[in-house]
Amino acid sequence: FWLKPVSVRRVRSCGPLLGRPPPEAGLAGPPTPAMAGAPGEGSMTRTGEEVQLYGGAFVCDLPTSFVDASKLREVPDHQEVWVDTPSDMSLIVEILDRKEVSDDQALAFFLSDLAEFNDAREANVLSSRQAAPEELPGLPAHVVGLVGVGEQRVAKFGESCANRVQVHICALRLGEQQTDVLITLNNPVAIDPQSSSGAIPVQQGAEDVFRKVLQTFRILDWELFNG
Repeated sequence: FWLKPVSVRRVRSCGPLLGRPPPEAGLAGPPTPAMAGAPGEGSMTRTGEEVQLYGGAFVCDLPTSFVDASKLREVPDHQEVWVDTPSDMSLIVEILDRKEVSDDQALAFFLSDLAEFNDAREANVLSSRQAAPEELPGLPAHVVGLVGVGEQRVAKFGESCANRVQVHICALRLGEQQTDVLITLNNPVAIDPQSSSGAIPVQQGAEDVFRKVLQTFRILDWELFNG
């Protein structure tokens, strides 16, 4: 997994990261978020592209090759993580306390925060802009959507060799709910041969996967933010 746990400071106050498990977990991989249904329920095989997040409060489409990582790891319940073994890509959705940062600086803030927790050896913001309405057609007009791409050189947990990972990111800023919803797709674009993922060929199409996630993303239960 290209994930690392975060230090949860309070409900909805942390960010998704790339690689090592929390001390209490005792796992050789990252934690992953609880999704709809209790751990162990249902099958790892999906029959359709729509996935339910947070018990059905959010929905979006994902290729059927992505599986719910909460079937494999225990994770904070403010997170959702879905992983695609053939490509080593991972999608993370997080509900965060709203950060006191302006919209034009928000993506740089979130990407910098990720890089710090990831112990990234290099980190760059490749693009950052406000999303057009047609990119997020399932959300109300008052929701501010920010989209961009970052790139980091990071090592997987327990490994010394660094890999180049692009982070496709969308921050949904919900002013009335005092909440930021962060959606990230981690896509390895250059893998060191010595990495545990060294045998996995770099896959194309991450931009299309992320575009469809955003185009189909909907919030069905706004009461989720009142907890």
